[in-house]
Amino acid sequence: MKNFPLIFAAVLLSIVSTQAQNAHCGFDAQFEKMLEQDPAGLQRILEFQDQATDIARQNAEYEGERGGPRIIPTVFHVIHQGGNENISYEQIEDQMRILNEDYSRLNADAVNTRPEFQGVAANPNVEFRLAKLDPQGNCTDGVVRVWSSLTYNASDDNGVKGVSYWPSTKYFNVWVVASIAGDGTSGGITLGYAQFPGFGSANTDGVVVRGDFIGSIGTAANNTNVGRTLTHEAGHWLGLFHTFQGGCAGGFFDDGCDDTPPTAEANYGCPLTRNSCTNDSPDIIDQVENYMDYSNGTCQNMFSLDQKARMDGVLSGTRAQLISSNNLNSTGVLLSETPCAPKADFFALQRLTCTDEPIVLSDASFNGTVDTYSWSMPGGTPSTSSSANPSVSFASPGVYSITLTVSNAEGTDSHTQTDYVTVIPGSAQITSYFSFEGFEEDQEDYLVFSDGVGSTWQETNTAFTDNKSIYLNNYSTNPSGSTDEFQLPSVDMTQMNDPDLYFRLAYKQRSGGESDNLRVYVSKDCGQNWALRYNKSGASLSTVSGTQSSAYTPSSSADWELVNVNLGSYANEENLLVKFRGVSEKGNNIYIDDIQISGPLGVNDQQADFEFTVSPNPLVDNAQINLEVANSGNYGITLMDVAGKIVATIHQGTLLSGAHRFTLDRSMVQSAGIYLLQIQGTAGRTVKKLVVE
Repeated sequence: MKNFPLIFAAVLLSIVSTQAQNAHCGFDAQFEKMLEQDPAGLQRILEFQDQATDIARQNAEYEGERGGPRIIPTVFHVIHQGGNENISYEQIEDQMRILNEDYSRLNADAVNTRPEFQGVAANPNVEFRLAKLDPQGNCTDGVVRVWSSLTYNASDDNGVKGVSYWPSTKYFNVWVVASIAGDGTSGGITLGYAQFPGFGSANTDGVVVRGDFIGSIGTAANNTNVGRTLTHEAGHWLGLFHTFQGGCAGGFFDDGCDDTPPTAEANYGCPLTRNSCTNDSPDIIDQVENYMDYSNGTCQNMFSLDQKARMDGVLSGTRAQLISSNNLNSTGVLLSETPCAPKADFFALQRLTCTDEPIVLSDASFNGTVDTYSWSMPGGTPSTSSSANPSVSFASPGVYSITLTVSNAEGTDSHTQTDYVTVIPGSAQITSYFSFEGFEEDQEDYLVFSDGVGSTWQETNTAFTDNKSIYLNNYSTNPSGSTDEFQLPSVDMTQMNDPDLYFRLAYKQRSGGESDNLRVYVSKDCGQNWALRYNKSGASLSTVSGTQSSAYTPSSSADWELVNVNLGSYANEENLLVKFRGVSEKGNNIYIDDIQISGPLGVNDQQADFEFTVSPNPLVDNAQINLEVANSGNYGITLMDVAGKIVATIHQGTLLSGAHRFTLDRSMVQSAGIYLLQIQGTAGRTVKKLVVE
């Protein structure tokens, strides 16, 4: 038994980190995290190496296989948002074919193994089968589909595996996602990553793979990996390291396989003549056809005998329960093909619409072929449908629920999405100047759209003006990739010349460099299409210099920055929507206050040298205006309707520096509604919304 001094841990982490710099597999980074969390695992790895060596010694003759293949029950969790990541069942079947050919050496390109390695090319004698019984013993086709924004930038940290999980002691979990955290960094994209046997939590055990690298058809038809990404990641899951682990030095920690020649670094493409290490004896060229290199899938075609011994060790140890006869029976993989009742599910790519504007509902049912559809859409036109993907419109503003019932000869299932479609007026809700002074009202008229993960935009008592702002808690509750939005009431821009959107922003980047993102979009077609107008992340988003490891809360007015987004190209739009989107990277909290869209009134808060409040708001009898003036000068206080017409002048004249109080009487206005209270000074102008009851 080898002893592994702890000092070598740092060396290993350095090796892993270096190898991961240009990786298309996220295993190295994942393994580094696991070792940091569980340093004692190094000793287990060495014990595992010795166990694999013993198995290889026992099978030294390598004469055939002992019995039939080891069957591993498998489930695919397709985490999607209706995009290309929602791959077809046929694409998953194609992946299973490739996986099983590779793990039984029945792959057609096995003939391409070069003479140097034909003698050590192995049949791992492993078969993956889609489960036929779910954890509750119900009929399944081995595929689960779940709508979640965590399909983007997926990682263990963002909780994507918690969206759908089956016990890893019974199933090989494969999570299919749109993208993996780290894509586009370190010189490449991450195609997948696996959890090494004996490490990590049971409820994260399995493999994550991008949907466009599952199989060789459908969305994966145009890449050179031809389904070998999952072959590679399943190898890690069964205890294999990269063939280039440890580089040429190898030594105390390499891939543990004597029949995979040392390789200096990952190979890309198909460099069949490369010999990156010459210190081995005999000196052998790189085994670029090995599934555990980074060579193209079209170049890969083999596992080695020693790699098979390592997999044998895992399947007789850490993962032995998976292939036990009891588990094969409980997961149904020995059953004949039996059709299942469908599970109802659906989605709409557009869940916001205007009155009388149609949206399309898309069937996303799974688990069995659907013979009949029955949609219930109360309040809609039509209110029912038997189509797979119906269109529906709503005549009145409101929030509507949708129910889909599907059936076949095996059974029926229903799924209801409560408050699923939001319908807003077809004409602008705000006909002129728009202002959210500070989220102070009891009945705000903005809309919040949550991804259902962690927290979403909510009002808080920390503010630039008065007592409230809106913020997104990315520090403690939102996982990486979580996306939440809030949307302003629709605005008629036709009465505005060169309009601008203004808002106050406060954000401080978290220590570690996490880059939360804030975007502002506008739509002129009732949310069918959105144009990006503002986009900042990380340090560029920060309004306060430096970083901090604790949750950020603005501590003074200096923390707030006034953001100006020009909307001049939308000045002629009769019904403009504006929404704010926050994307978490588990960084820090984002605060927004004092949102305004200005037209001919203008806003010059950047230079305003006064502050004021009005209370109570809403106004019933009378209200007090408290004005704090920094510099003496001429000031005008006017009350306007939403069209910009002055309905009352409260003060016009010189004010000395200091505090001033004015009374606004209910008799100054003729009817209830929304009004604008404007104060114009020598150095700027500020407008606040006033609700009169």
